[in-house]
Amino acid sequence: MARIERTVGRGRRLIASVTATAMLTGGLVVTSAAVAMPAGADAPSCKAAGKPTSAQLNSTTGITKTSVSVGNISIITGPVPGLFQGAAYGAQAYFDYINSQGGVNGRKIDYHSYDDAFSGTTNQSLATQAVSKDFALAGSFSLFDSFSCNVLASNPAMPDVSVTLDSATNSLANVFSPQPLGSGGSEAGYRYLKSKYPNAVKAVGNLYSNVDTAIAQWHGQEALMKHVGYKIAYQRAVSPVETNFAADVVNFKKNHVQFVFITDGTAQIYAALVKEMRKQNFKPQVIMSAGPIYTPDFVTQAGGAANANGIWNIQGQSLYLGQDASSVPAVKTFNTWVQKAHKGFKPDLFTLYGWASAQLFAQALKAAGPSPTRGKVLTALGKIQSFSASNLIAPSNPAKKIPANCVVFTQVKNGKFARTSPSGSKGFYCKSPYWDSTKGTLPKVNP
Repeated sequence: MARIERTVGRGRRLIASVTATAMLTGGLVVTSAAVAMPAGADAPSCKAAGKPTSAQLNSTTGITKTSVSVGNISIITGPVPGLFQGAAYGAQAYFDYINSQGGVNGRKIDYHSYDDAFSGTTNQSLATQAVSKDFALAGSFSLFDSFSCNVLASNPAMPDVSVTLDSATNSLANVFSPQPLGSGGSEAGYRYLKSKYPNAVKAVGNLYSNVDTAIAQWHGQEALMKHVGYKIAYQRAVSPVETNFAADVVNFKKNHVQFVFITDGTAQIYAALVKEMRKQNFKPQVIMSAGPIYTPDFVTQAGGAANANGIWNIQGQSLYLGQDASSVPAVKTFNTWVQKAHKGFKPDLFTLYGWASAQLFAQALKAAGPSPTRGKVLTALGKIQSFSASNLIAPSNPAKKIPANCVVFTQVKNGKFARTSPSGSKGFYCKSPYWDSTKGTLPKVNP
C-alpha cells in the first residue's frame, strides 16, 4: 500500500488565478481546474547540472534485497483539493500491478506519495528529502517542478521519470518523460483538417487561458498553424474562471471565424463556449480540440449530444477512458488497477501520466539488472528511444526528449468520443512529423 506524506507550507496567501496546464504528446495541451498561485511562487533559477560523481552514480539509496523505494511529488491538497491526485494514483496503480507480478527483478516497489500542497518551497523540500530516502522519483506532477530543479541539478544521478511543464527541468540529463516537453505539435491533425476544410483554416478563432504555460503552448501551436497555412482571425486570453463568452461568439461572427480551436484551456471553459455558440446559432465548419475536452463530463457540460456532436478531438493518447479497451489491452489493465487502488476514482490525463511514468521507470529498472544503481538506471533510460506505455500513449523518444508525432483522430458522435478517419479502428496515425517552433521538424518516433 502507498503512503501519503503531506508537508504543508505555512503563512501562504493566495493571489492571481491561474490554470494548471499539462503537456500532451505532440505538444498538445490539456488544462485542469482553475487554481490560485501562492504568494512568493516565483521559482529560483535552475543552475546548470554538474557531472555526476562516481559515488552518486553508484548510489543504492532506497535499495534493499527485497524492495526499491520510489517517491512521487504531486499537488494533492491546496486551493483545489485533489488537483493532481490522479498522478499519484496512476503511479501507485502501476506499481501495485507490477508488484502483483513479483516486482522488478525480485524486488517490490515501495512507493511513497508526497504532497507539495501547492507550495514551491515544499516541493523543493520534498525533493531534497526524496534524494536522501528514495532511489528515484516517478510519476510526479506539479506546477512547481522549477523549485525542485536545483535539487535534481545538484544530484545529477537521481533519476526523475515524470512529465514536467518546466523547460529547465525537462533539459536535465537525469529527467526522463514519457511525454517530453515540446513547443508546437504533430502536423497530422492540422494538415488533415486543412485538406478537408480548406476555407475554414483561413479564419481561425481561439480562446486560451491567461497562464504562462498555456500562453507558451498556444504560441507554439500558433506558429505551427501558420507554418501549415492557417490564418488566425481572432484570439483572446481568458481567465480560467470565466463563464460568459457571449462577446467572443459575437467577435467570432464579426471576424468570419470558421475554425474554432479549443485546446489551451479547461474542458469547463470550452463546454461553456460551445453552449454559447449553439445559443447564438453560430455554426463554424470546424471545432477542433487537441485533448482537453476528452473527459467523461464534457458532452454533458456542453449541453448534450446535440451541441457537441461533430467536434474533432485529435490527441496523443489512445482512448484510455475505456473506448479502446477491446483493441488496446493496456486500457483495460490501466482502468482495472486504478480501480483496485482507489475504487470509484475517475481516471484523468494525470492518472495516465503517473501510470506511464511508472512503467517507463520500471522498464529501466529491469534493464539495470539484479544489482541496480542510480547510474545503471540512468544508463538504461538513456537507451529507451521509443516508448508508448504498451500503446496507451503515442510513442515518444524519452532518451533524446523527442515528443510523439503520432495521434488518434476522434469526433463526438451520438454524444460519445469515437475514433474516426483517418485513424483506423486501433493504433495511431503516424504519417506526419512533429514540428517544433524552436527546432523545426523533428525526427519521427513511429511504433
